[in-house]
Amino acid sequence: MAIIAWPEIEGFHNIRKYTSAHPEILNGKSVVSYRCKVKLHGTNAAIQCHMDGRVIPQSRTAELAVGSDNAGFAKWVEDNKKAWTLLNNHVIFGEWIGPGIQKGVACASIPKKSFAVFAVRSMENMETLIVEPRDIKHVVSGIPDTYVIPWYSQMITYPVSGPGMPAGPVDTTLELTIDWSSDNEVLQRTADRINEWVGAVEANDPWIESVFGVKGTGEGLVFYPVDHDHDRYTDFSNLVFKAKGEKHKNIATAKPAQVSAEAAASIDAFVSMVLTTARLEQGATAVSPNGALTYDTKLMGKFINWIQADVEKENQDELEASGLDMKQVQKALADKARAWYLAMWKAV
Repeated sequence: MAIIAWPEIEGFHNIRKYTSAHPEILNGKSVVSYRCKVKLHGTNAAIQCHMDGRVIPQSRTAELAVGSDNAGFAKWVEDNKKAWTLLNNHVIFGEWIGPGIQKGVACASIPKKSFAVFAVRSMENMETLIVEPRDIKHVVSGIPDTYVIPWYSQMITYPVSGPGMPAGPVDTTLELTIDWSSDNEVLQRTADRINEWVGAVEANDPWIESVFGVKGTGEGLVFYPVDHDHDRYTDFSNLVFKAKGEKHKNIATAKPAQVSAEAAASIDAFVSMVLTTARLEQGATAVSPNGALTYDTKLMGKFINWIQADVEKENQDELEASGLDMKQVQKALADKARAWYLAMWKAV
């Protein structure tokens, strides 16, 4: 069975560039309304729930099974298979989080591994994507160790009461309205707001604290288009974007959200910019057996190939801004990735 993959999510400047080059993806409406959810640093996971009772766990790139697992996700799905068989014709997307999956973040310190759901896709109509947390709860309610990530909110103090709104601090869902046809100055003001929000999440993941009572670092935010002009799966894939905090960025940009791609002055500068510790650790985890981070020189070739492929996939805009192409940077990427991996292997 083919996997039904969660789309790759790019950054703010990627969407700005894409909508400028292909305005047709905006369906004639350049203004898009967004809400955001906390981005959890676990491992991407999903469950296909078929009408015939088949329940198929998957990672971002492969179908999973108990003998070919990713951090125990397939085993957990198998243990709860009866509950998942009731979710006919849906794919449930989320993040598999908990002890041993990642490190240095709040969601790695929760008591046990859990599935944090952020979207549901219909298998009957693949353009139907459910991202509203209340609607997702109706789908997955009652399944053990399964949670729904809410819209990100902050306590905002309202000095004057209004209709249905008391004066004083109120937990308020944050929203953005972005006109992707705006000039750099206008879009920069939006990026500045995003960067403030991401800074707050990185300082402490509010959802993990509220649900599990654990304080610690959050990864960032994912921004979902939520208006009716852009609510199909295709619209989501084209317009969703992410902003990561400093500790989890795969590229050493000045800010989490930027209006334009970062430019490097040389090949070495480009390599230093894109080979952050977060990306290197992500690559090492991706090539490790069963998703459990392992440093093994036998995996070196796979690791270097993963790093080069990931940079080529995610950093075309930075290459272009720097006046470089992938052929020019491949050797330097391999050399630095190899040196890092060997250092980590020796330190174990």
